[in-house]
Amino acid sequence: MTAEREKPGRWSTAGDLVKSFSYRAGTVNDKLALLNAVWDKECGAYAKHWALVAVKKGTLFVRPKSAAAAQELQMRSGGLLKSLNKYFSRPWITAVKTTYR
Repeated sequence: MTAEREKPGRWSTAGDLVKSFSYRAGTVNDKLALLNAVWDKECGAYAKHWALVAVKKGTLFVRPKSAAAAQELQMRSGGLLKSLNKYFSRPWITAVKTTYR
């Protein structure tokens, strides 16, 4: 007999039931909605110069309004990463890149 016990097919664990319920109830943790909500707060006065465009594979794409805003974003990207990732249970934003599209 092995140390691991297999659960029968018709039984569910409490964790499975909670996950299923929260998915059906629409309370799934939506990272993008939370990111949009805290973007202005964390960017402060720079939020009007930086537009959040997309997130792809942990990279945050931001459209700056000017070359000076792009340089400021590049210099502040490390601090911005830390301040944005503190709102999530696991840090998922790994880099900030500028885009002009």
